[in-house]
Amino acid sequence: MIEIDTVVGTERRRLAKTLTWRDGMALAMTLPTGLFVTFGYLMGVVGAWTAITVWCVGAVISLLQCFVFAEMAAMFPRDSGGVARYAIEGWKKYFAPLGAIAAFGYWIGWSLSISMASVVLGELVEDTWFPGNGISFSVLGNPLGLKHLIALGAMAFAWAFNYYGLKFGSAVNKLLGVFVIVGLAAVTVGCLVSPSMKWSASNMTWYVDGDWRTVVVVLYVTAWAVYASEIVASFAPEYKNTSSDTSKAMTRISLFMIVLFCVVPTVLAGTLGEDAVRDNPVTYVSVAFGQAFGGASWIGTIVIGSALLIAIISTTADGGRALFGLAEEGMTIKQLHWVNRWGVPGRSLTLDVVLNATVMVLVGEPVSILLASNLGYLLSIILGLSAFLLLRKDRPQWPRPIRRGRGWIPVVVVLVAFNTFITVVGVLNPELLGYGDIRDTLVAVVILLLSVVLYIYRRVVQDKKPIVWRLPSPAVPEGEDAIALAEEMRQVEAERARRR
Repeated sequence: MIEIDTVVGTERRRLAKTLTWRDGMALAMTLPTGLFVTFGYLMGVVGAWTAITVWCVGAVISLLQCFVFAEMAAMFPRDSGGVARYAIEGWKKYFAPLGAIAAFGYWIGWSLSISMASVVLGELVEDTWFPGNGISFSVLGNPLGLKHLIALGAMAFAWAFNYYGLKFGSAVNKLLGVFVIVGLAAVTVGCLVSPSMKWSASNMTWYVDGDWRTVVVVLYVTAWAVYASEIVASFAPEYKNTSSDTSKAMTRISLFMIVLFCVVPTVLAGTLGEDAVRDNPVTYVSVAFGQAFGGASWIGTIVIGSALLIAIISTTADGGRALFGLAEEGMTIKQLHWVNRWGVPGRSLTLDVVLNATVMVLVGEPVSILLASNLGYLLSIILGLSAFLLLRKDRPQWPRPIRRGRGWIPVVVVLVAFNTFITVVGVLNPELLGYGDIRDTLVAVVILLLSVVLYIYRRVVQDKKPIVWRLPSPAVPEGEDAIALAEEMRQVEAERARRR
């Protein structure tokens, strides 16, 4: 179906339903990048055992959260935007701007990781193949170099892959994802069996530079990586079978993350030692390859680079859909409610990349970018989880192709309280990590406040409606939503019948 946007005078099409759960997992292969952009930096404030424990706990929490988000993804099979979209649906009856804040928070949480991963990729390439290149310039006093030029190229590459169809980008991610998994498996086994290396628990410590607050801040800063399995929900309307494919992709990628964040850093840190990981925060996997396979560090570099490129492609796709979903719900400028001839939200993708390029040029350092984006991401997770509780209360008659038992309600309450706690502690104590300061948090706050301004602009200027702090919340699906949900219920019943 093709609609005409009367404001901008261009065609607006629906998102194409071309993906399977395997495509969702491929797009979620951005997740291993958390190992490459945080673990080494953390060794200065906590020991390896402490960091690994935090990651394993976070990965288990992520699995629980994905079970919750899968129910809401199936409730709204036409809605793009993932977690942020569920927050909009749950909170609009009470305070609609919270939905806009959640969506913008989710957007910056994922979107700014594009610039972060791009800078790390540029740094990796520069250090490996172009050391001492001498390229240096500044923009508004911020020193830049070759790694930033490489980062800009990576962003443009990811934009092109996404703009001309997500299916192609997913296929590339599958190939790169297999390479990354094989590479990580190879270096993990190599560290354990190589005669030149010896794993020892004594190489890792429970060290904490400070008190319990330091541990909480570590979890706050790494949440974007360990919670990231929910990314597959952002593509729910584009799966051939929304309910089944979303649930399968979420469960499988969450289990993979538990193994990844528990096993790989345990082996690498136990073999290399904390000092080696800390001194090579981006390239420690390359160091491990070199020691395990006798000078094959370049393979590790390619593995890391592939994982980072996957991250840039996937997060570009995710950030664009978060903006599209926000505009679709009437909470930001309507020009972003548009998809191109390939069924992709092209304008949102373009705005996303332009913003990231701007942030990278003005900020430059990956850890500062991460701190600026984390507040928004965790706010969206908190509001999305609480939306599960509100939707259970306000829309009991709404069809749910996937319905969790009543025992999940207290589980979600605990998850909301836990995430609120780590967010408050993280926002108030960013200096405990050893990077960044309150300025990085203020950047996130300004962007979140901008979301409210754009919401007001959309309502008052573009839609010519009064500011409404509460929006209607239908008890049952209506119109095309009802048709789409009826089809989802039919598919679920057919699948259950086949199983019987």
